[in-house]
Amino acid sequence: MVNQDSFWIGEVSGKGTLAVVADGMGGHQTGEVASQRAVSTFRDSLDRSRSTPPAAMARASQAANLEIYEYALEHPEHRGMGTTLTTVLIDDQVAIVGHVGDSRAYLVRDGQIEQLTHDHSWVADRVRQGLLTEDEARRHRWRNVITNALGATTAFKLDLHHFELREGDRLLLCSDGVSMLLSELMMLQIVGEHPPQQAAERLIEEANDRGSPDNVTAVVLRIVSLAPRAKRYILPERSGDPASIDITDTLSGIRRVEDAFPSRSPFAAMRKQSWYPYRLWILGSVYLVMLFVLFSFWRAASP
Repeated sequence: MVNQDSFWIGEVSGKGTLAVVADGMGGHQTGEVASQRAVSTFRDSLDRSRSTPPAAMARASQAANLEIYEYALEHPEHRGMGTTLTTVLIDDQVAIVGHVGDSRAYLVRDGQIEQLTHDHSWVADRVRQGLLTEDEARRHRWRNVITNALGATTAFKLDLHHFELREGDRLLLCSDGVSMLLSELMMLQIVGEHPPQQAAERLIEEANDRGSPDNVTAVVLRIVSLAPRAKRYILPERSGDPASIDITDTLSGIRRVEDAFPSRSPFAAMRKQSWYPYRLWILGSVYLVMLFVLFSFWRAASP
């Protein structure tokens, strides 16, 4: 069986530590292409971006979506491909979570496990509406129907939120091949009792032993120490649910992220002023006034 999942863990220059999991869909080779292109495009875009980390993650997700969508248009054999994308960027003492699809991110802290992401799937929507139980959703024949993914169209929803890290925290990112077969209690036990590499291997083994019908990927990170630093952006107060932002092929969604995590730079503050859209007209008017004043002085000084 071809694994349609892709993942990456490493340092992104000037941004922090990044972990990414993507679960491709659309057929064996097609799903693999989608997840690989999503991960590589996201990494490259994040690495090149000069935006603050939250906005850079939104731009990188947008770039990954358009890359997959346009690739499928140019290669008819890959029409219909798509992928989930779950990312965590550790920016010193802050973790920023970006999410599309039904892969998941968990936080293990103080002997408890917390799911950080909401599944974008048909059964998850029914669970939130109270129409299905969690157990019914696990066994439902439509449990793999995704309602939001990268690559299907030029638009998608990006869930984005953040939280403060603590020393000893462990982060788990996994595809649904793990989460649909292993209980949170089992994941908590494995992640909490083993080093990260061994924990990831045990999670995959346990899912495979239970006959996982899907691809299986698990990434585990452990926070050994923290060096808190002032951020060059302002963190909003964290609510219970992540912000769900519509991202298209325009900058409207990116602007919403920039507004939610505003930069501390003076230029960013100016952009929020009511006069900012008219800045070129204002500068042009000031320039003309200065020319008129200088011309008047020149005429007055002329013999």
